[in-house]
Amino acid sequence: MSRTVVAAAVLVFTVGCGGSVARQDWVNDFDGVGEDLFLVDDDFFCLGDDRFDVVGHSRIYNALGHQQEAVAHAASRSIGEYPIGTVIQLFPGEASVKRGRGFSPATGDWEFFLLDVTSGETVITARGTTEISNIGGTCIGCHGGANAYDYACFSNDGCGALPFFISTDVDPERDDARCK
Repeated sequence: MSRTVVAAAVLVFTVGCGGSVARQDWVNDFDGVGEDLFLVDDDFFCLGDDRFDVVGHSRIYNALGHQQEAVAHAASRSIGEYPIGTVIQLFPGEASVKRGRGFSPATGDWEFFLLDVTSGETVITARGTTEISNIGGTCIGCHGGANAYDYACFSNDGCGALPFFISTDVDPERDDARCK
């Protein structure tokens, strides 16, 4: 796939309708018991950052100190759950974050994010569970087929293939403005 098509696909995921995006004051209204991870704009960073481990085409980071467990689970491609605090990113403009138990039974406690990174900083443009979507539809609409694998598509064949025009060949230096 040409670099132009890859760049165009990344821009579609990253920019959406374009324009300047203002930061919002996100409020954590989840009142769970035990560990949880509520992220805001500055908690997301360049996909080339050393805090990420690469498994397949995805980047894995656990913000609560469970990095080895998260990476081992991703690499094992086995049925089971990721530890709370796991952040999975394939594209600069999207992220999945494993929240506390009971956060969202419909999504396996994952929160999905759309991010604008075109300014070199991260601005969360949307966050949520079943309602978050991109050009391919809702996040859970694609990830739902991988429920036995804790909704992580890259580690199994439970999810459908991405459209032909979307490449998973993401180069942080080329495709993520936060890395420049």
